[in-house]
Amino acid sequence: MTLADKVGDLSMLWKQVSLVFPYFDRLGFSWDEVYKTFLSKVLESKTDREFHLLLAAFMNRLGDGHTDYLFPKTFQEEVGYLPFTLRQIQNSYCIDGIIPEKKAYAALPITAINGVPFSQYIQQVKVYAYHVGDSISRYGLHRILPFFLKKEGNLALTPEGSFSFHLLPVKPENLQPRKLTLPESYEKAEGGKLDIRLYGGNILYIRMDDFLYSKAAGEVEAAIRRNPTISGVLLDLRENIGGMTRFGAKVAELFISGEFHACQKRTRTMNGCDLACATQILGWREGATEAEITESESYLNNTHFEHYVDTYGGAHHKALFTGPCLLLTSRHTVSAAEDFVAMFRTNARATILGTPTCGTTGTPLLQSLSCGGSMRVCSVGYQLLDGTEFVGRGIDPDILLEGSLTDFRRGYDAVLEKALAILKKIPCRESRQGDGVLA
Repeated sequence: MTLADKVGDLSMLWKQVSLVFPYFDRLGFSWDEVYKTFLSKVLESKTDREFHLLLAAFMNRLGDGHTDYLFPKTFQEEVGYLPFTLRQIQNSYCIDGIIPEKKAYAALPITAINGVPFSQYIQQVKVYAYHVGDSISRYGLHRILPFFLKKEGNLALTPEGSFSFHLLPVKPENLQPRKLTLPESYEKAEGGKLDIRLYGGNILYIRMDDFLYSKAAGEVEAAIRRNPTISGVLLDLRENIGGMTRFGAKVAELFISGEFHACQKRTRTMNGCDLACATQILGWREGATEAEITESESYLNNTHFEHYVDTYGGAHHKALFTGPCLLLTSRHTVSAAEDFVAMFRTNARATILGTPTCGTTGTPLLQSLSCGGSMRVCSVGYQLLDGTEFVGRGIDPDILLEGSLTDFRRGYDAVLEKALAILKKIPCRESRQGDGVLA
């Protein structure tokens, strides 16, 4: 890459963020000044590795999970991939999936790598990856951590001993996440792609790990119709990586009647003439009203918005199931899955159990760069309909519950156990009745 290419790519990131990013009024710093600082760093960068990390840190200054820099595939392969995946359990990061030859260390927390406490790696990765406190997005953690490790001969320490590992040249496809189960019988309630089960003959469990499946609502509807005596529905979104909000909305419409909303939204608005007029009003100010001055400043500060709310269902729409619902969430409940949770939270349609969601959504602008990498820039700002902020924080559950390290090690799903216990208290005669919220 030439120096001109590097400057051009940094400038493209700065420009596209300046045009569409919806949270400039919350940053507390000048995006233009950040650009100048990183421009100096890019001009001084000596290697491609240093340059790519600078772009990642630059975009991460915005603190948004849908705004980031994605490394070129060839470059990520050059750095290497972890031979395991990690999952945060309480304050520890535990091995989730791992290559077969190291399976003896599955479910153990990593306390150090190469003699460095793992907590120090977390602080390093946070410079480049979206996080809420010390909770780093799983995707970001797995991308960035290899930059701080050796290509070969790394030594990971766990409470039950250490193991050596190399970074892999190709992303492994066999890292299956640890399955959590309950010693409780169930029957399959539908034969499609979704994991839909019937517990105790009257509790319908539906696990949805993404909203990329256009037939999800059809499978859920079929399961409800085939089991007309169910007294409660349990929707498991703990591993839902998001996808298409409209696919999630079709599922929500099976449980929420009428026309309904989930979030307040805003997106940037500006045209050339308005911007030019703003510079003139602020340049002369004579005869301008306070309202005109305030609006002109919003144009120049990238904070002029169109506000609206999302809308689903319809005036005469009737939900298929109106009985009690319970949603399971975690820090891995992301993007369109959070839109889905917002639908149920705003409409008081379900009790939410688990940990806060990831806190990131917002229709990203996508663009490739000359260096081979690409960008995502959030274009829509979100709040719950009542004004509650959740981007950068997560949607809080009604009942905060997380499995322990011991539960994870033995593969026990304590959260599901609690959810079933709550729904079992609902008698069958309440099927399809009530407001759907559990005390």
